Amino acid sequence: MELRHLQYGRRCICIAIGMSLLGSFGVTAQPLDPAGPDDAARVAASDGSGNPAAADAEQQAGPASSSTAPTNLGTVVVTANKRSERLQEVPMAVSALQGLQLERESAVGFADYATRVPGLNLISNGQGWTQLVLRGITSGSGQGNATVGTYIDDAPYGSSTIYAAGGVLTPDIDPDDLQRIEVLRGPQGTLYGSNTLGGLVKFVTTPPDSSVASARVGAGFSSVSGGDSGFSSRAMVNLPLVKDQLGLRVNAYQRNDPGYVDNSNTGQSDVNGAKVSGVRAQVLWTPSDSVSLKLSALAQNLSSDGLANVGVDVDRDTLQPLHGDLQQDRAASTGMFKVKYRMYDASLNADLGWARFISSSTYSTEAMHSDVDYTQAYGPLLNPLFGLANGGYALDNTITLGKFTQELRLQSPETQTLEWRAGVFYTREHSHNFQHMASFDASTGEPIALPQLADIGVGPAIFTEWAAYGDVTWHATSQLSVLVGARYTKDRTAYTQTGDGLLVGPTNFTIRGSDSPTTFLFNPSYKFSDDMMAYVRVASGFRPGGPNVGVPPGLGAPLTFGPDKLVSYELGFKSTVLDRRMTFDVAAFYIDWSQIQLTVSAGGFGFLGNGGKAKSQGLEAAWQFAPVRGLMLSANASWTDAKLAADTQAGLFGYKGDRLPYVPKWNASVGVDYDFPLASGWSGFVGGSYRFIGSRVSDFRAVPGPRREVPSYDGIDLRAGVNYANWTFKAYVKNLTNERGITAIAAQTTDPNANPFSAAYVAPRTVGISASVDF
Repeated sequence: MELRHLQYGRRCICIAIGMSLLGSFGVTAQPLDPAGPDDAARVAASDGSGNPAAADAEQQAGPASSSTAPTNLGTVVVTANKRSERLQEVPMAVSALQGLQLERESAVGFADYATRVPGLNLISNGQGWTQLVLRGITSGSGQGNATVGTYIDDAPYGSSTIYAAGGVLTPDIDPDDLQRIEVLRGPQGTLYGSNTLGGLVKFVTTPPDSSVASARVGAGFSSVSGGDSGFSSRAMVNLPLVKDQLGLRVNAYQRNDPGYVDNSNTGQSDVNGAKVSGVRAQVLWTPSDSVSLKLSALAQNLSSDGLANVGVDVDRDTLQPLHGDLQQDRAASTGMFKVKYRMYDASLNADLGWARFISSSTYSTEAMHSDVDYTQAYGPLLNPLFGLANGGYALDNTITLGKFTQELRLQSPETQTLEWRAGVFYTREHSHNFQHMASFDASTGEPIALPQLADIGVGPAIFTEWAAYGDVTWHATSQLSVLVGARYTKDRTAYTQTGDGLLVGPTNFTIRGSDSPTTFLFNPSYKFSDDMMAYVRVASGFRPGGPNVGVPPGLGAPLTFGPDKLVSYELGFKSTVLDRRMTFDVAAFYIDWSQIQLTVSAGGFGFLGNGGKAKSQGLEAAWQFAPVRGLMLSANASWTDAKLAADTQAGLFGYKGDRLPYVPKWNASVGVDYDFPLASGWSGFVGGSYRFIGSRVSDFRAVPGPRREVPSYDGIDLRAGVNYANWTFKAYVKNLTNERGITAIAAQTTDPNANPFSAAYVAPRTVGISASVDF
């Protein structure tokens, strides 16, 4: 069941933030202070594979835990270009969310930190069902495949195809013990390949430290206004197994996230609560200064008895609740949602002198099981047919995915006038998606024996991809550099579908497809000083095509669909001023998107086709300032104008000039954090942040009619705490004003114009406390 995003707008606030950011252009750039060479040494000391040395963790921006924090912003090292660089020297739009700040803000998922990244938005049906959108590149909540890639360190995670719900099953990794989260805005097709049309989100883990042992344990409690209470526990241990050569780091966590939606049909309360648990383990072996081997394993589970039925029943026109605040009407025994993530990775890094060699081998799995109530959609049709007074119907859906990837890369020393890099990439994924329509009593959940309604096996789908890529950077002078790169990809898909039942009829067919897309990058940059840079970036991206789902041969519908492609033009400026106490980044972009993969219908079948064009243009700005010791101010704002540049194909009613679904024109956030000393060895910290999400329009329609819009919403978060010795105590409030911001809507019936609609909300006001101790 699809849900939609719609949100409301306060443009004046965003304009005010934008004006304050632009004001920093008037500040004269300052030369590097004496710490500059140390920064270069820290970058050089990293392993070059996409994981900086452990010492870099101490250079994270954001308030420190004591009043002795330096007044400058520190040095942030990122691996966006698959090499370690200072954030302010990367010639593209990159945001780095530091692990220490995420911990201070008690962030546990995308919803807590997405607005801190300019141009990043969510189309969320609740925990586990989230589509990431960067720079407005989305075709809507029904998008089958992701436009934003997800990496964990140097390894891609998630499906590259439409057959395993790759567009919405985005791994929302708990950020506990992460070094940082990097968000690369704009297409990344040259270095990172497919499914990065809008950009990339990269979770960078904290590597083991083989020099010293350490540990941390913590626990927390939270309560949601009008809902349930939640608990969390966390633990981390770092062990040097062989002094300065072999280290082990393990962290584990468990959360009971409180629910806040009640089911008026069954009388159950807080049905959308969830349990999240996970563990990450890494072993880092550094037998010499020139070789390192890292072995990692990650597991995360999410389970809920009601998340699959997320949403409150609302009126289609007013979007006001039909059964009361935070109330839904769903059939008994439905709503179960479970998803399991697993990933195993081996990364080898070797300095050969003339070049650095990097190998990354990864195997990952994904398993999802859901039970979605379809009673309001099919009950009016099937109950009269079978003579039932209270028949219930649910779609039981199981998705499994296994994915292997191998990347080999050689890159030259960065000191060369002509710096080069070359790599090859291979992936193979095997997925299966089984759907069964169950029948039961809607009040009790007891099964009702009916003729087979629908059983569909989507798969096995086998997707393989080979790619070769390379780039060259010409350092023409100490100030001017020009990077050019390209990537050639060859992919193949074999897809089988079987099915039978009253609603779908018998099907059994296999279709194959293949594509050979090429992407490119042109990226000159100019350093006015060590702390001020401008760049131009022209880049392309794509998503794979493949066989169509649910379209048997002989119906006249296309058996395959092709890749969609885009080209992005970006102009950016980065500066660090006032003795590194202020940073300011701004980027303007224009994107041409063609052959968009859109879901259309014909003859009662829905399928993917390539049609229509879109353009997205916008402006993004981010600012940080440490005016005095212990005080950190931050702000970001983005304006995005994403529209169709041509009508959609027949079977979908989208017209030239229509806004792309769920893309707000205005987004913004501001934040403040302050650290201060207290008596007798105690120190304290306080902070707060404000976020604004502009109005959005719903999906393109399969029938004529207006698209719906929901007003914008905002939110305020507050936090405070104290430190004593190795203890930290925190308290926080999220969504202080208890906003009912809608993050997605969808029709509950087969008639897209009929009531009820379902609306997913942001979590109501949440109050929490936590304590942790370091050893």
